[in-house]
Amino acid sequence: MPALSSYIRKKDMNTRIAILLITLVFPGLAVVGISLYWFNLDYAALIKAEKYVEKLVEEGKASDRQLDYAYHRTFIHRINVFADGTWGLLGGAIAALGIHGLVTIRKN
Repeated sequence: MPALSSYIRKKDMNTRIAILLITLVFPGLAVVGISLYWFNLDYAALIKAEKYVEKLVEEGKASDRQLDYAYHRTFIHRINVFADGTWGLLGGAIAALGIHGLVTIRKN
């Protein structure tokens, strides 16, 4: 009987590990990866939009309406960059919870 109970405990532990990996670690890492990808794209767009506003101001030929429009486009990119960074942090926290669970599982 001792061999059977250790087999059941080992199988139960493997199930717990699989559940933590499938529900927390892998999705968390996927969110981090996807968020970093979109963060890089949105950050590049933000830099481009900022340079465009700077160019319009330096030229001095743009109307107030054009400047307002260009400036508000930069705000859109700022919000996107902020949201992508926030999702990356949330994904990291989710993955960290799963990793913490994996590390603290008792191996009887």
